[in-house]
Amino acid sequence: MAQIHLVKTSPTTLAAANAEAAEALARMKSGTWLNCEIRQARNYLFHKRFFALLNLGFEYYTPTAGAVSESEKALLRGYVEYLINMTGHQNILNETMDDYLERTGNKRADGVALVKSFEAFRKWAVMTAGFYDEFILPDGTKRREARSISFASMKEDEFQEVYKAVLNVLWYHILFRTFATQQEAENAAAQLQEFAG
Repeated sequence: MAQIHLVKTSPTTLAAANAEAAEALARMKSGTWLNCEIRQARNYLFHKRFFALLNLGFEYYTPTAGAVSESEKALLRGYVEYLINMTGHQNILNETMDDYLERTGNKRADGVALVKSFEAFRKWAVMTAGFYDEFILPDGTKRREARSISFASMKEDEFQEVYKAVLNVLWYHILFRTFATQQEAENAAAQLQEFAG
């Protein structure tokens, strides 16, 4: 049987929430008994707004080589901090480190085609926002997986927390370069949502 969305119109009355639900109910005879599992639905428009925000971030995201691992960067940063403490030449050492990391990354990535993946981007944004589950594998390594944001697996209040956290992640990593404020970025995402229909 189909899953439909209903809206409560009075203390004891439910009505079709959209055309699909109205069509499904119209096919049934009056007086038909239905067995229902009642769950309060999440705000579909807010869900669409979340994906419009992700699409905006994805549009402005440009993959870079990423050929230098985070552990290598951390080791180099630690060494540069040590040199700064010893010499006091913070600006020149930080500039030199950034230049070295960029050159090394470009050299390692020479000839590698960088591809954007919306699904990988979505998972990155959700995990970076702190919404993930962590598993320890048999070899002792840890693996993180983004939590599902489907209607069935997340309540509206938790989804709103995810939205705010992901907005912050996209703002601090990508969108601040293009937009003056987070509100301006959200307005641009709302316009994308309108175009998408």
